[in-house]
Amino acid sequence: MKKTLYWMVLCVLALLLAACDKTPTVDPTHDDSIPAYAAGDKKGGITYQLLIYSFADSDGDRIGDFNGIRQHLDYLDGLGVSAIWLSPAHPADSYHGYDVVDYGALNPKYGSEADFKALIDAAHAKGIKIYMDYVLNHSGKGHPWFTEALADPSSPYRDYYFICTNPASEWSSYPMLKGYSYNNDEWHSATSGSPRLKVSSTSEAVTNGSATWNLWMWPQGHDGKAVRFVDDKDGTYHIVADLSGTTGVLVRKSMDWTAGSKFGAAQEDYNMTEGIPIDLVGDGGNIFFTGTGRYRFDLSNTVSQSVRYMGAFGSWMPDLNYGDVSKAEENACFQAIAATVDKWIGLGIDGLRLDAVKHICGGMWTFNNSSNVTLLRKWYDRCNASYRESHSEDFYMVAEAWMGASDVAQYYKALPALFEFDFWERLKWVLNEQTGCYFSKDILGYRKAYKAVNPKAIAATKLANHDETRTATVLGLNTARCKQAAAMLLTAEGEPYIYQGEELGYWGKDGDEGGRDELVRTPIVWDNASSAATADLGGHVDYTLVRDEISVANQQKDESSILHTYYDFTKARNTCPALAGGVMSRHPVYNETNTSEGKAIAAWYMTGSDGSKVLVVHNVGAAPKTITPGDSLGELVVSLGTCSLSGSSLTLGGNSSAVYYIK
Repeated sequence: MKKTLYWMVLCVLALLLAACDKTPTVDPTHDDSIPAYAAGDKKGGITYQLLIYSFADSDGDRIGDFNGIRQHLDYLDGLGVSAIWLSPAHPADSYHGYDVVDYGALNPKYGSEADFKALIDAAHAKGIKIYMDYVLNHSGKGHPWFTEALADPSSPYRDYYFICTNPASEWSSYPMLKGYSYNNDEWHSATSGSPRLKVSSTSEAVTNGSATWNLWMWPQGHDGKAVRFVDDKDGTYHIVADLSGTTGVLVRKSMDWTAGSKFGAAQEDYNMTEGIPIDLVGDGGNIFFTGTGRYRFDLSNTVSQSVRYMGAFGSWMPDLNYGDVSKAEENACFQAIAATVDKWIGLGIDGLRLDAVKHICGGMWTFNNSSNVTLLRKWYDRCNASYRESHSEDFYMVAEAWMGASDVAQYYKALPALFEFDFWERLKWVLNEQTGCYFSKDILGYRKAYKAVNPKAIAATKLANHDETRTATVLGLNTARCKQAAAMLLTAEGEPYIYQGEELGYWGKDGDEGGRDELVRTPIVWDNASSAATADLGGHVDYTLVRDEISVANQQKDESSILHTYYDFTKARNTCPALAGGVMSRHPVYNETNTSEGKAIAAWYMTGSDGSKVLVVHNVGAAPKTITPGDSLGELVVSLGTCSLSGSSLTLGGNSSAVYYIK
């Protein structure tokens, strides 16, 4: 009886203690130095730019994939991001994905549609949206639309591109090119038409031909030779040859290797079957035939018109033609690509990033911004209408219009968000020249220009991206400046983007500055360099970056790392109402007029929708600076480096930053 009563009392006490314990359940493996967010906490509008192929590999093939991203969503959540911009996820001709060959499919190297859906759902569960990268300016050369357009001059896909025999005189007939000056370098040679090749066994004598057309033949493992066809004078040609084993063949219109002379299979390394004809495509893949004996090759239905097509970014990226942009929604190419967006919206994506939008109407060096704006307005309305069928809010869309802010402004007539390239252009000058007094004036000037066009304009601010030399390289591998670049990005008005690896201090020069584009797209090293997703970069990897010492795991342990600066400032942006979506305004003392005493100081106010206000101040100089802001400062929100407040005086160390509430 006493034992029973004793155990009953213990049970009651245990229940009472459990009921009184208000401590939330936490993951015992969670590092307290890494921010954790509850649902709805992330209000700072921060997006992470992620390269699928080099972010994280889940299956050991060293190529990044959807499941790898899903496995590292906790990392992105700790960075406080509320959205991920994925590099192009479609099948493509190149590793980077910007030469798409099927907008309605996913690159199988990255996983299945089920894997992609699992990523979307898992991201949504953490309050993270998914944006897909879409390329409207051009497709890949391997897109079936383009190969068919070249193979068949009567194909409806001919109208999806700019293909003609004499572009110098014909380009102006294309409505999309009005206002654009003809540039011969943007047009590339091809051969239009689809020859058909058939092989069959024969006892005929070996033939030595004399026609212009020739068969380029090579036994496996040996050098090749060109063998001329016999012209049968009826639009067909033939050649008889002795073969032994596997032979590679390509048809050529001329004996040399000039552009547009080669015809091959629609797919790479096609194995031909005796007696079954194969349609050839211009610049197609290798063909192999296995047989021993004497064979006849017949070439028929040959159309040999030499044509040229427009590809502003190169011969492997033919430009897409949307016709008269004033009625682009009626254009077949426009409708076909838009239908693929419907599919991804149905799968759960939340927005798009659009590539190279200023080049769509026009070309690389001269372009028609007015036509681009018209086309993009129609594109956004079409996608948004589809999205609103199942959502109460508008579809997100951000575009790359790589121009100065004054030129970018007009694109806000069409789209809700655009990247602000001038933000980084000004900021890198500020940090390298140690001159901060003009910064807020410049940024506020950009905002004024945008909001004159669209009061709801979203400036997508950024440091470097996948096409630019890395931030750390631009800043001379100066860790203090790299940290302050992050602090200034995350305390200014706009919706900031963090590019994969910037938070880890990655460096590298892009191809325009003597490096290679792959070198600014370095894989993330999570804990072990041997598992980094390096395989899709063609061996162009800087292995001084791909090493355990600067891995995510090691930087998470080091509270002095660049990564922890990102943790501090993303947490502040997400949780301080004045930083999260706040409006920037000029400081009355430390501004563009204070070029002597305050030259190194970049200062401004941020005001939240709830009326709260903070002072943001950055000393971009190397030496300490004491200032008198003239504000009644309250609680410190976040800081970088050293800062001390004594009465009305604020002292900031070199490359130090602080955000204070104003009482």
